[in-house]
Amino acid sequence: MPDHLASPPWPIVAAVVVLSLALGAWLGARVRRFWLRRQLARRWRHARRGEAQARGWLERHGFRILDEQVSRTATLIVDGHETPFTVRADYLVERDGVRAVVEVKTGDVADPSARGTRRQILEYAWVYGVSEVYLFDADTPRLHRISLRTAPADAAPAPRPWWPVTLAFAAGAALAALTVWALAR
Repeated sequence: MPDHLASPPWPIVAAVVVLSLALGAWLGARVRRFWLRRQLARRWRHARRGEAQARGWLERHGFRILDEQVSRTATLIVDGHETPFTVRADYLVERDGVRAVVEVKTGDVADPSARGTRRQILEYAWVYGVSEVYLFDADTPRLHRISLRTAPADAAPAPRPWWPVTLAFAAGAALAALTVWALAR
């Protein structure tokens, strides 16, 4: 009688190991997806609470809410082809006759200097045609008024320094003179 415990059948061991690894990878992926969905749901709840908080804060501070979650479509022209896109601002408000857009943020992106937030603010100002955009930090709660200064259409470009061009010209002239001198000898 063969002793199977002393010498295990290697194909079966290999199959069990492969199946165990596959099952572990599948289970790990399911657990990871579950935690990511849970984390995303927690962020969305926090953001929704921030938006509700912002609405009350804005109304208490003299803003009239004209619309919320308002979408606008704009068009980029890429190589002659129109490419439409849509943006959605949290609030369109008015105070003292001035219309503005309010974007509500929580966490690290509530900083007006955060790259994505800064770009979003510029996009809102352009698409909604407003000169002011407000960023409401729902965690603090604090409202940042962001105004945009645009350059006039006929503004001259910034003057360039003259010395790099002069230095490059002088170096080229000196090199040419040395080359002519070396060839003439």
